[in-house]
Amino acid sequence: MDDEVLSWVRVEAAKRGESVSRYFAALALERKQQDARVSQRESLERFLSYPTRDLTRADGTLPSREEIYDDAVLHRYEHPGLSQGPAKPGED
Repeated sequence: MDDEVLSWVRVEAAKRGESVSRYFAALALERKQQDARVSQRESLERFLSYPTRDLTRADGTLPSREEIYDDAVLHRYEHPGLSQGPAKPGED
């Protein structure tokens, strides 16, 4: 590390009442938290950039809450009931 930079780090650490190693540890933690916030913000921006679904009907009205939640599109990830499977020998 450059002597000038090391001198500056020592002064900054002393201002905070910390050792140089604790100062670097605090900087690393701040950077980690900042990276997490950036990642969170990017995820939110990506989510909000997805196209929306226009629910307005041709007559300009909106569906009721019940109609929205009954919509098959909102249930597309639900699995249908299990089938009975193939018939076993001897079952009629």
